[in-house]
Amino acid sequence: MPSAHLLRTLMPDVPLHKRTERDVFPDAAAELRVRSTSLLRRKAAGLVSPSLTSSYAGSIDSILFAFPRYATGAALGAGYQSVIAALRHGTKFVVVHAASLRPEIDAWFTAAGHPIGNVTFVELPDYVNFTDWAEDGYVSLAANGVSFLMEPWEFPRSGDTLIAEAVQSVTGIKTGQAPLIFQGGNCLIGDDFWLLGKDYFADSVRLAGERGGPVSVPQGTAPDAFVAQLFSEFVDTNRRMIIVGTNKPIPLRSFYGTREGSRYFLDIASDGAGTFQPIFHIDMLITLVGMGAGAFEVFVGSPALADSLLGRSSPFALGDVYETIAEQLRAEGFTVHRNPLVHQPTEGRRFTVDELRDLAQQPGNEDLGAAVDELRAAGASTAVTARSWHHITWNNCLVENSSTAGRHVYMPTYGGGRAELKSIDDEMKRLWTNLNFTVHPLADFNAFAERQGVVHCIKKYLRRGQ
Repeated sequence: MPSAHLLRTLMPDVPLHKRTERDVFPDAAAELRVRSTSLLRRKAAGLVSPSLTSSYAGSIDSILFAFPRYATGAALGAGYQSVIAALRHGTKFVVVHAASLRPEIDAWFTAAGHPIGNVTFVELPDYVNFTDWAEDGYVSLAANGVSFLMEPWEFPRSGDTLIAEAVQSVTGIKTGQAPLIFQGGNCLIGDDFWLLGKDYFADSVRLAGERGGPVSVPQGTAPDAFVAQLFSEFVDTNRRMIIVGTNKPIPLRSFYGTREGSRYFLDIASDGAGTFQPIFHIDMLITLVGMGAGAFEVFVGSPALADSLLGRSSPFALGDVYETIAEQLRAEGFTVHRNPLVHQPTEGRRFTVDELRDLAQQPGNEDLGAAVDELRAAGASTAVTARSWHHITWNNCLVENSSTAGRHVYMPTYGGGRAELKSIDDEMKRLWTNLNFTVHPLADFNAFAERQGVVHCIKKYLRRGQ
């Protein structure tokens, strides 16, 4: 993935607060200082039989949102409000918010018919730069009847590392820290299993092998077996962990030089992709549905299906990787349904080939050089348009498969902002209805998808009922 600085040079209008962003350190020494400091943080003791909160099963009884300073923008505010309004009355909320937003947030809940008494407010000063991606900085679990937000060893995304401790200070939810690398969006929790995206399992193996790291691999133990043991001790003891991803790193460069007719593009192909995953978090491409006729059912996104509905062909969509993951889940015994998933381009600045060549010669931008060579070979001599790609996904929804509340899906829509996507909104409603779910269409979520996240990313399930 290109550096944040280079990405914003090529695409100056790319949205802020993307889910893929991480803190950018000015130099290697500064990063080492930060990482060394993290080694001094408290180390949570292993829990007794931790159990993750389900991604699909039971009524949504308690849910966490995070509303930062920028949350009142029209498009984002409409998205948040549509989720609040769709959730049933009686739902309990924990809301982390920038202090100045409290009056407006109160109005969101009262307008939706939720009494303010059902909302626990966790105030953070306006100067704290946390994001609305409430799903990622921890996993929600219970141990010995106590609810926890279990944090990874490190989480380099602005002020989001302060959220769990802030929630603990106001609620009865406790926090812990595991000597592992994970993010909530790369975990999906089923009945007797849970899915973990392979990227963070690989990162956890790397962490376990680091000199001066939080743990050391015991002599005679394979690193991957030791990391699996740590996930069992700190995250979920009784569910079977299934690692989702390719066997080898995905051979995708950061940049490609592309010609389409008479136009030339510098394609930023890897933004949003993972190392072993077609998207950096599996909640963007996999949805847990629940038990079907003898097997657990899941949706897996398909760029090929989206292309067939839209009448186009998307380069760099990694369709074969989605197919590999679908086959992997079938081999694990799942019933796999496929659904459309769009790989959407956004055009940025125009450059001359010489300007791109000069950028490629700057330190840290070496991976740009091959794309410049491709553009020259294709005949580009003057204008080249930078183009980035993001994922428009209906997989990133809220699922409520409950014996008491019924079967519901709270689904983002996109046709309001992009008319051509209305047909896929309709197709997704049809797919869920065929599985006997009541579909609750939410507001237009294009403004979220452009930041590489959707509705599943802006919440954290805290407690689910039957």
